[in-house]
Amino acid sequence: MEEQIYLLFDIGGTSVKYAAGDGAGRLWEPGSFKTPESGMEELLARMAEVYGRFEGRRNICGAAVSCPGAVDGKNGVIHGSSAVPYIHEIPFRDMVSGALGGLSVLIENDARCFAMGEMWLGEAAGAGHFSTIAIGSGIGGAMVHDRRVLYGANLCCGEVSNFPLGAQKPDGTREVWSDYTPVNLAKRYSCQSGMEINGKQLFELAEQGDRTAAVYLDQFYYYTALGCILIQFSFDPEIIILGGGVSEREDLAQRIEEKVNDILCPGQNFSFLKPKLVRSRNNNRSNLRGALFALLQRVEEEKNEGISV
Repeated sequence: MEEQIYLLFDIGGTSVKYAAGDGAGRLWEPGSFKTPESGMEELLARMAEVYGRFEGRRNICGAAVSCPGAVDGKNGVIHGSSAVPYIHEIPFRDMVSGALGGLSVLIENDARCFAMGEMWLGEAAGAGHFSTIAIGSGIGGAMVHDRRVLYGANLCCGEVSNFPLGAQKPDGTREVWSDYTPVNLAKRYSCQSGMEINGKQLFELAEQGDRTAAVYLDQFYYYTALGCILIQFSFDPEIIILGGGVSEREDLAQRIEEKVNDILCPGQNFSFLKPKLVRSRNNNRSNLRGALFALLQRVEEEKNEGISV
């Protein structure tokens, strides 16, 4: 019998990653393209191009898409808001299916996909109760209890990006956790210095002795530590897994732990509730594997119900 292969997409604010995957979690021909700015029509066209490269060469049986926002997988709609505004409040799943030759499509929140990928073939393979945070342009979060991803009453369990953590802004609103990602702090640096940089360059400048960049990165580590402490106190996970492009930095967990120790100083009440931080080592592919995991679960459920896929 020919092996069943699934087409996978991970939509982010900067790029869309893709690959083909099988039931063992192996990924073939991974790639990416820049997230279109013009709108849904261009996104669908690019996804259709990817499908065309695989069609006929592999037995593609379905597709799974990791997406930002409050994803309603049952109805195929993405609520809320994200860095990709045009994917919200439209029949997203059906539109993607149409672009992919009518394939059956599963959609799932990107942070939950990250958690599922880590639970299946990552740092949480032996954990039953854990949290994940993926650090990109925002902060994607997910909570897993007894190896089940939690969704919450509003599909927002673990959506920590808008935790109010910082100072008050000039418009009267409160700075939130996602204001302190390297991506957004790099934007502040750019405005202050007049030199356009990205998050990766912010780290490079700090390592080269740039004091302003170092101050901004210190804010990143501090507020990430504070957010992780809030997660630990409220959800009490075994581990918190750090993901996103920044997780490629080997000293990431150590630098955040240093700030945790500063905040939970000796003698502080409940200082024993220190989060155990673990860096993802999946080369930023947990979202794709998590989307695949969710799709395989659905296929298995349909088989058990006697429904042919």
